[in-house]
Amino acid sequence: LFTMTFGWGVGVFMGWSSHLALWFGAFIALSSTMVVLKTLESRGLVGTLSSRVMIGMLVVQDIVVVPMLIIMPQIGSSTFGLEALGFAGLKTILFIASMFLLGTRVIPVVMKIVASWNSRETFMLTCCAIGLGVGYATHMLGLSFAFGAFVAGMVLSESKYAYQALSDILPLRDVFSLIFFASIGMLIDPIYIWQNLSTVLLLTFFVLLGKGLIFGVTSYVFKYRNVIPIALGFGMFQIGELSFLLLQQGADSGSFPKEYFPLFMGTGILTMLLTPILSSFTSPIYAFFRAHKGGNPLQTVNIPEDGLDQHVVILGGGRYGAYVVDVLERIDIPYVVIENNANKVELAVSKGQSVIYGDGGQEIVLKAAEVSRARMVLMTIPSINGSGAVVEKLRQLAPGAPIAALSRNPEHLDVLNDLGVYHIIMPEFESGLEMIRQILRHFSLPATEVQNVMDSMRRDRYITDVERERPEHELLFSLRAATESIALNWVKVETGASLVGSTLAGSRIRSVTGVSVAGVLRDGKFSINPDGDFEFLGGDFVGVLGSKENVSKFRKLASVDD
Repeated sequence: LFTMTFGWGVGVFMGWSSHLALWFGAFIALSSTMVVLKTLESRGLVGTLSSRVMIGMLVVQDIVVVPMLIIMPQIGSSTFGLEALGFAGLKTILFIASMFLLGTRVIPVVMKIVASWNSRETFMLTCCAIGLGVGYATHMLGLSFAFGAFVAGMVLSESKYAYQALSDILPLRDVFSLIFFASIGMLIDPIYIWQNLSTVLLLTFFVLLGKGLIFGVTSYVFKYRNVIPIALGFGMFQIGELSFLLLQQGADSGSFPKEYFPLFMGTGILTMLLTPILSSFTSPIYAFFRAHKGGNPLQTVNIPEDGLDQHVVILGGGRYGAYVVDVLERIDIPYVVIENNANKVELAVSKGQSVIYGDGGQEIVLKAAEVSRARMVLMTIPSINGSGAVVEKLRQLAPGAPIAALSRNPEHLDVLNDLGVYHIIMPEFESGLEMIRQILRHFSLPATEVQNVMDSMRRDRYITDVERERPEHELLFSLRAATESIALNWVKVETGASLVGSTLAGSRIRSVTGVSVAGVLRDGKFSINPDGDFEFLGGDFVGVLGSKENVSKFRKLASVDD
């Protein structure tokens, strides 16, 4: 509403009629989901709090476009009035009610039957038929075809076959997106844009300034602080692709004057082109304001009265940070979490965790965490740009503290390595390594060979320049590899085996088979390193260490001869 009102004011300032000014307000009210997501992905900001706020606003806009597609084309028509508007609203309500019935009763049954045929082509054809069929039904009712397709998409997204439908339709979505933007570009008259370039630039300036301020102030009013208002202002000022659809609907219905179509389209496309450029200024502008303004009051909770020393500083209290905190609390290692998400801070406080509410890239926050006295720093920051700023601050305040950081992708890993981070971890890569380890163990490869493969892959991917310069790293790596290569083999002692009734010393297991007995599991109780008087019984599970050949000898000793 604020954006539409602002757009209406701009239209009045330009000397347009109130009707045309209202159309301009509706046109600029929507932002581009595709442009925002592509910009966030290219800058490595997906998953940050700023990105989640943006996506939430975009979802709301996608919902609001439904009544706009119904009401706006009716404005200015000869039959427009409360009666016509009410009739359109009634048709919309009846249509949505019908779609609710179809979406909960009919379509799930149809999708289940089609899915049971195990034909991917038929499944994809059914999804397309539902979308196009519902769209045509709305067109027959006098509503927008796009409105029907939008509702059909929402219905399909709520079914349990949504992910399969999305994966099948993704190629078509990309093709139609390409056709959509190409057709939009073909509607633009370059000669008209050139002749009215000053007007296009002026409208673009108004949109950039007005929408940027509206989004920034709105997020600030809802108590989002730090970089979020700036990120929203510079990231969501563009005009969205659904605005083009709305404009086309208005032009087809005669409600929107077609002679202004190229002017509006040129303004919209120019705002899209400027988004990646202006969005890149978010971090520098935020850093400038933080450097010339004192930080927000810090909220520190559960920090020891005598301060912190030889502790772990965890930047980010998300999933990975929470896992680390749980382990550190179990083994009683001091820590402090720095988090700028108020909800996560409240959750940490409820668990009695040591936490500081603030931006980990700011010097005052890092000093509050006493990072200069920290034993180690763990970074879970997903942003490439954000990681660089934090590492620079840490190098100034705590040059001796090693930094371990999470990397989201190979590009992020290279950036962290260039910054001099001590150790880098890629969660997706570690998951892949665990899968490989399970496969190799399933194929009965020796534990030492499995470990050699894992170590080789980690060396190729992980070893940073800082680690290579430290001689103790190779020793630690070798010790870890040696520890993990010690495989404990479990052998069940069968009833009637020659080992039953014998003691550990009397059976001379070490000299006969070459294995060492590390422990015995009996009736749910585990005996570690049993003494020589320990007597074996049928049903015991014996954990032994030794080579593959030696373990085979012990299996024969613990089994019944055929």
